[in-house]
Amino acid sequence: MPFVGEISGLSRVNLIESRFTAREHRSNKTRPIPDRAILLADGKRVHAYRLRGYAFFGSVYPLADHLKKSLSGASRPACLMLDFAAVSGFDFSAVNVLSRFFQTAHAAGVPVVLCALSDQLRAGLERNLPPPVFAELLIEPNADHALERCEEIVIGTWKTDADMADKRRASLLALTADDLESYLERQIHFEDLMEELGNWLDPRQYAAGEALAGPDTPGEGLQLLLAGRASAYDSAGARIHQYSTGDAIWPANSSDGKTTSVVADEPCRTMVLTPAAQHWLDEHEERLAVKLYRYLLTARHRTGSEAG
Repeated sequence: MPFVGEISGLSRVNLIESRFTAREHRSNKTRPIPDRAILLADGKRVHAYRLRGYAFFGSVYPLADHLKKSLSGASRPACLMLDFAAVSGFDFSAVNVLSRFFQTAHAAGVPVVLCALSDQLRAGLERNLPPPVFAELLIEPNADHALERCEEIVIGTWKTDADMADKRRASLLALTADDLESYLERQIHFEDLMEELGNWLDPRQYAAGEALAGPDTPGEGLQLLLAGRASAYDSAGARIHQYSTGDAIWPANSSDGKTTSVVADEPCRTMVLTPAAQHWLDEHEERLAVKLYRYLLTARHRTGSEAG
């Protein structure tokens, strides 16, 4: 049996390892420019918490008390996210405290997004919560997907908020004007490049869920995404980033040292530049090759910036 001093020490353990908003950290989902601007403006309304350690009454109660206080006032969140990936275990009292808070959040109309729950914790919450409340919990496998869900909530809230709608849209247009212009210029550049490279490219089509690159997929060469979205994953199955139209998809393990597979999120069309065609361009079409490499450097920089 632990000494009183040991119990007192445990009760002072802070279960919160870190906290952040969707303005400070973003998911790896690629979003259109207006949505990125909304997250820049309103991402602070996502209150996210990374938890660490053993969850018991003495560590969970201060967390629940803090979260409960955040539900009111000017800083009221659009949603709350709790990441349990580094939580080593929990006891029955922790489940009770969390369950009471989730009911409070439900009554306040604040969505709660949970990720990396153990099977035991999920089952404990399901037993302790009324079915309608448990059904409203948004449970995701990892922090990236949980952040994506929170971002969707903020973006959806912004778009449906009727208050000052015209003023907010005008502000959004002002924020995105330069980025939209850059995006359109990039798309024009991409389309021109595809037309010039047409004789050296081979078309490919992929169904949703099909691998564009990976250990079981032949590495045909560089793929340029014409339509659709695809996600890159590491060896642990975590999404690293998402590709969209105009992005360059390299064979797995050749672009960033982390990607082990690329999977279509929806039907995709690509154009493949094989190593042989690339070598021929280097030898016989130096101007076009340089144009391609400049574009690839820009595309790689853009993808890397969004993934971060």
